[in-house]
Amino acid sequence: MPTQLPKRYARVEVEVSQNTADGKVTHALQAFEGLNVRFNIVKRAGSTMNRAEVAICNLKKSTVDYLTTINALEQDQKNRKVIRLFAGYEGQTGQIFEGDIIRALPSAPPDVWLQAQCLSGYHNNLQLVTLALNGGVDIKEICSQAAAQLNLKLEWNTTQKKKVDQFVYQGPMTAVIRQLNELKGIRVYQDDDRLVVEDENPAPPEAGDTVRQFSLKSGLIGLPEPDLFGVKFKVLLDPSLRCGQAVRLESMQIPAASGLYYIYSITHRGELRAEPWYSELSCRTYGTKN
Repeated sequence: MPTQLPKRYARVEVEVSQNTADGKVTHALQAFEGLNVRFNIVKRAGSTMNRAEVAICNLKKSTVDYLTTINALEQDQKNRKVIRLFAGYEGQTGQIFEGDIIRALPSAPPDVWLQAQCLSGYHNNLQLVTLALNGGVDIKEICSQAAAQLNLKLEWNTTQKKKVDQFVYQGPMTAVIRQLNELKGIRVYQDDDRLVVEDENPAPPEAGDTVRQFSLKSGLIGLPEPDLFGVKFKVLLDPSLRCGQAVRLESMQIPAASGLYYIYSITHRGELRAEPWYSELSCRTYGTKN
């Protein structure tokens, strides 16, 4: 008999920040559980913003009106809406996305879905920042100051220790990540509330390091799809997966695709009360040049 999977779980949080007339900022948090939720989330280890499409079914009319967003650009800081999505299986859940709602509109009845388009780093990109460091500055200090400007936690996963003569940037906040990626030897990207810095061409994990294993007995769905850079495959939805993480694939159907890889991009796709509920991993072979 096939193994019975635990019950699916999804929770959506929306935090609305508003500027008051006296210059203060108020925060209101709403959480939604037990309603049907569907999502399509794409995360990459690169300069592009992570994006998500999240829809919630049969919210109260007053909630739909409150969260409806026509144009986030016009609202700027006055009415920022941050969405956080938690999903997985009961006993194994976690956050799979955090970002700004840039557009949210209801569908037609009878089952009304509030359909939100979201980007990580969108709000930051509306703000201008100047970052100027001179005199043989360490790249970790550059990334640390950039993370502080972006209000992100720095996750330093690189072996690089070099210095540069200067680093000068002026422009939209989130776009500084693109310039950080021009520093040789590192890859920089935003993952929810973290600014991740890792080796541009990471080394394979050492003996004894923990490596996630995927096979038909451990979460693999269907056949892997080898490509020029590595392989793409689907697994049971797993919120613990991260870009840059080492994974080992074991495929009985396509043995040539079996091997050790690192995750370059992740797509989480699901609907709480329908068929899709998986994570699709786009992985690269260690040593592949970007």
